[in-house]
Amino acid sequence: MNFNRVAPWFERLEKIVFRDQMQSCRTSHLSDLPAIKKAALIGEGNGAFLVQFLKHCNCEEIHYIDSSKTMLELAQVRMQKHVVPELKRIEFYNLDISLECMPDQNYDLVVTNFFLDVFNEATLFDVVSKITNACAKDAHWLYADFQIAGNRYQRWRAITWVKTMYLFFKFASNIQTTSLADPSTLLDRNGFQVKEVTEFNNGLMRAELRQRQ
Repeated sequence: MNFNRVAPWFERLEKIVFRDQMQSCRTSHLSDLPAIKKAALIGEGNGAFLVQFLKHCNCEEIHYIDSSKTMLELAQVRMQKHVVPELKRIEFYNLDISLECMPDQNYDLVVTNFFLDVFNEATLFDVVSKITNACAKDAHWLYADFQIAGNRYQRWRAITWVKTMYLFFKFASNIQTTSLADPSTLLDRNGFQVKEVTEFNNGLMRAELRQRQ
């Protein structure tokens, strides 16, 4: 799995296809966050979300984690352009959570926006377990992703979109799955209960704020 090839075009493609809906989904619950000291932003790519995160959250320590070196470079360039004073709070990690361990422990916030959908069920279980084990006992989890839910029309539309996207990213980035696995049950089992939920694009996307109980 490698997103380096699509990294320079990802943001433009996202806006062409979904306009601002994905970014709205990512950022919808930022204003609901409590005070955060240490956050892990995983698979956040080119840094567009990070800019908004820094505006809402005066976090002391941020670990920005992505398996794509090109995505990390784009994020760092964006930070240098927009929020130079904030760079001292951010550490960038080029690592693949599906193969490697989390870089640290005791995060009181983890963010996985449009990230967990690239894994098959077995790998998803491992990834969620790794992230959970690195969280503080009362940590929050910001999650945004696609979903197949709603009435017959909404489900048909979602299935069509999801199949198309998986075919594209299987070819472009060699993602390991061709079907969407819902991580809700895994998050529930690991003690992360839903506090807030919002849907976007006629139910195609879902944003959640969860907290570990």
